Amino acid sequence: MQILDYKHIAPSEKREGYFAIPELVRNTSSVNQFIKLSQLDIELTKPTGFIYVEGFAISQAESGVTNKVTGKYTVAVCSGTSFIMHKWLSTFKNKHFIRAATNTTGTCASGMQALHIAREWMETGVCEEVILIGGERITEDTIRLFKELRIGILCGDGFVYMKLGRGGVDIEHTKWRYAYNANAFSFTAETLNNLIPWYPVNYVKLHATGSPSNDAAEEDLAKLGIPITYKQNIGHTQGISSLLELCIVMADDSIRGSILVVANGVGGFYGSCTINK
Repeated sequence: MQILDYKHIAPSEKREGYFAIPELVRNTSSVNQFIKLSQLDIELTKPTGFIYVEGFAISQAESGVTNKVTGKYTVAVCSGTSFIMHKWLSTFKNKHFIRAATNTTGTCASGMQALHIAREWMETGVCEEVILIGGERITEDTIRLFKELRIGILCGDGFVYMKLGRGGVDIEHTKWRYAYNANAFSFTAETLNNLIPWYPVNYVKLHATGSPSNDAAEEDLAKLGIPITYKQNIGHTQGISSLLELCIVMADDSIRGSILVVANGVGGFYGSCTINK
């Protein structure tokens, strides 16, 4: 499986409590904004699968509505994953080529789950190409979530598009796993060491949430190659974090060779992949 095309939008402005994509308007539906901002022109030419990538079943890309009189906050209908998937699919040309569509909500490991599903679809003949899309626009809910979990690093907006198929930059050894832990917010080194590859790598793009437990759990992974971290500069984009940071690696011509990309998230979901460039 190879990366045929990709596009990403990372936040460029630090605000109180989060990193922002300045062009995004708050307190209104973001899906149409991402469609316009990304300027994607997707024309399907082969049997294709589509995966919408996010952190939660109620998308953090969307925003609810606050009643100006009562101050009560209500989740908007457009927050639903099925609605967002439909909006993106409606922009595709030659929709008759769609053979499968789903979404991944494995929190921070959603991108890795999407890559794993894409490989399975292609290897079993479900489709010949797969399109991944995910967008996250920080809402009040997101900021409250980070405070509740006492996550030290700031959250962040983000957008990612990736087209997978045959011919391009190799993406190999996709893993997506679940490991039970009584603490749904913690990973042990023993768990993450399952991602240590049997082959050498030049770089390791760590998940790097900045929490002491996560940093300690990734210590062995960090020794495999030159460590790369991004969240301190762009914030934590939750579900799309691994794909967004993979795109940043792809766009950096100074990073060459074999790169291990790691993600782990709330609920015991984690995974990795390797790219060669």
